[in-house]
Amino acid sequence: MISRRAAFIYILLRLYLIPISVSSYALTSNPKNNIRCVSTQLRYRNIGIHNTRSRFTVAKDIVQDCRIQLELNAHIDSLDSDGNNADKDFSNEEQPTSSDTSTTPFVGLPSYRRIIWFVATTFLIWVSEPLLSLVDSAAVGRYAGHTSTQSSSSPNLSSVVQLAALGPATTVCDSSIYLTLFIAMATTNKLAKAFAKDDLDEQITTISHVMGVSLVVGTILLLFINLQGGRLISSILGQAGATVSIGSKVIDLTPEVLRASLGYARIRSIASPLAVMGLTAQSALLCSQDTQTPALAVAVASITNIIGDYLFVAKFRWGVRGAALATSIASFLANSILIRKVYKMFITWKDAYRDRMKREKVLQSVLDTDISKEKERDPLATAFISFPDRQSLISLLLLAGPMFFVMLGKILGYSAMTVRAGSFGMVSLACHNVLMRIFFFFATVGDALSQSAQTFLPGLFYRKSLEEKEEDTNDTTAPQRTTSSSDSNDARTLVKRLLLISSTMGIVNCISGRWIALNAGSTFTSNAALVSLMSHVSPFMGLALLLHPLTMALEGSIIAASDSGYLVGTYVASILALLGWLKFICKDFLGVWHGILVFQALRISQFGVRVWRRTASNRKRKSVQQQ
Repeated sequence: MISRRAAFIYILLRLYLIPISVSSYALTSNPKNNIRCVSTQLRYRNIGIHNTRSRFTVAKDIVQDCRIQLELNAHIDSLDSDGNNADKDFSNEEQPTSSDTSTTPFVGLPSYRRIIWFVATTFLIWVSEPLLSLVDSAAVGRYAGHTSTQSSSSPNLSSVVQLAALGPATTVCDSSIYLTLFIAMATTNKLAKAFAKDDLDEQITTISHVMGVSLVVGTILLLFINLQGGRLISSILGQAGATVSIGSKVIDLTPEVLRASLGYARIRSIASPLAVMGLTAQSALLCSQDTQTPALAVAVASITNIIGDYLFVAKFRWGVRGAALATSIASFLANSILIRKVYKMFITWKDAYRDRMKREKVLQSVLDTDISKEKERDPLATAFISFPDRQSLISLLLLAGPMFFVMLGKILGYSAMTVRAGSFGMVSLACHNVLMRIFFFFATVGDALSQSAQTFLPGLFYRKSLEEKEEDTNDTTAPQRTTSSSDSNDARTLVKRLLLISSTMGIVNCISGRWIALNAGSTFTSNAALVSLMSHVSPFMGLALLLHPLTMALEGSIIAASDSGYLVGTYVASILALLGWLKFICKDFLGVWHGILVFQALRISQFGVRVWRRTASNRKRKSVQQQ
């Protein structure tokens, strides 16, 4: 048994001289060590090593801890009389420990290899939605022309009509789903912080609330597209968006284009509730660093959509409605896989939380004290889909609200580009649709980089904030800190790694995207004018792809830092600049793609300065303020 003097010496060394790592106390099969481990972690975590206290309070804690240690030793000795029964009981309590550990993903500075692997797998995941739209564009452009009922239109022209109808329809569907990404971003932010703190209660509550909010938002989206989709598509088409000139004759094909677009949007909207829930589930899985399940869902969606387009568009000749049906079926299967996996993860967290509560009750009985906190609700009684209470809703809105306006700003900017492109005629609108599908396909690399920043940075920011608080509170004991000075720069190191990877991927995207626009135009349509226009605009689309990964990596860093106010302000300025460019400076279809370059450059300049300042160490910021 440890003597009273040894206990005093140990505690004094623990508080002032030797910062013994808590992680060195690992649970084993020995019940004696387990009790010491758990009690030491809980007691010394609450002593407040990082807080300045009076000598009287510290001495009081020392006496209390010494008494607890002696009582624990007495209880441990009493366990010897229980024999194998005690070992059996405690071994059963230990089993959830491995699952408990597995519920917490990696938190720290990731290596280049980990980042690249995460970005690569996340790219394959995020590429699903634009890939489905790209496959739809190729199938409709090649095979839908033979179903036209317009007597004045050749099959070649009818193919352009169908492709032009697909443009506003995919813009409405993809943009509406993309708008709901604010829920997924809030999910990533809240879960990443919960993982950093190892807070199972927060993890369970977050999943339950965001799935309920996603279901409501998806249902609203379904009703909105079916009730107001016609007006929205008409506004995107504009007055000259569906007119074509044949010789000296101008033909207005607006009714046919509008009818086909609305049919596509309504069929796609059937899967909207499940799609929004699946998008949120996907973000939760990526935040927990599970990339296998989303990758499987993407593979299922891609294969299903290709088979569906072949059957419904190429064989049955159902045009854009067939493409919408194929995409909806693919979305249903993929999102079902994602939601099912998140439900299993949700149950695992509940089991881990239940086992953790059991261990705390065992410790309570040993200490004869109440160390648990009273909770307003029981996380074990939380359903998989529930609606947040007032306090939880406010907390969620503080994160999701600004992200909603950011997503709305992006959609407004890209939709304004589509409207402006449609003002130059139907061929320009069809060309813009194809180029935007290519752009969004490669832009998923930027989304993957943004997801990486939102996944890895919150833990580093959380650790950095703790270190800065320790620096502020430990004035006289600062030389005794054992935390490496480089730890405070981990956030900036990660940003540097992300920017290096972003620059490399931007070059690859630029070359690949431009090559497709130059050489693969016939894959999307057989119209010669459309193919020629794609080649003419391809250099500027390539430059936009070059800048996009850098933009998204910086944007993800700002989201990870919960700097939503600055993010909203920069987007207001950038969107106003883009709208002003399209309204007053853009004179032809080429000017539309000049505008997106301005949009990217503005965001990079605004985000870069902010991220560089936020990732600076506390010591550097103090020196700058003193200067």
